[in-house]
Amino acid sequence: MKATKKRNGFSLLETTFVLCVMAMLLLLGFSFKNNNKKYQLDQAAEKICSELTLARFRSIHRQVPMKVSFVQNFCLLEEYDSEKANWITRTRQLLEGVEISANNSPVFYPQGTVSNLATVKVKNESGLRLITIAITGRIKISEGD
Repeated sequence: MKATKKRNGFSLLETTFVLCVMAMLLLLGFSFKNNNKKYQLDQAAEKICSELTLARFRSIHRQVPMKVSFVQNFCLLEEYDSEKANWITRTRQLLEGVEISANNSPVFYPQGTVSNLATVKVKNESGLRLITIAITGRIKISEGD
């Protein structure tokens, strides 16, 4: 009967392989962290565009004016109540990791048009996005300088 040698510990090849896998996972994590700011910027711009499109759709569908306002890091969708003669907030979107500034709060009308033409600036460390609303209700996202 041949005696088998009891193996203790890991071989150099096994240890090297595990360290390489851990290093790759660590580098991948740093890559996601750096891209997170760009992702937040793009997501915030898309959320604002979505809220503007929703405001236009609801205005046409419900036959009431709808307004999109920007307060701190929130995008508010407001409906005009003609009986009370004031704006009622319908939805409120939190936009994290970005700064928002707008020159106006666009108001969408049942005809599909918009007044208070607006340019919304969404920015953070990774860049700037400009969202413009035309009088026809067209919404466009572009990269800023």
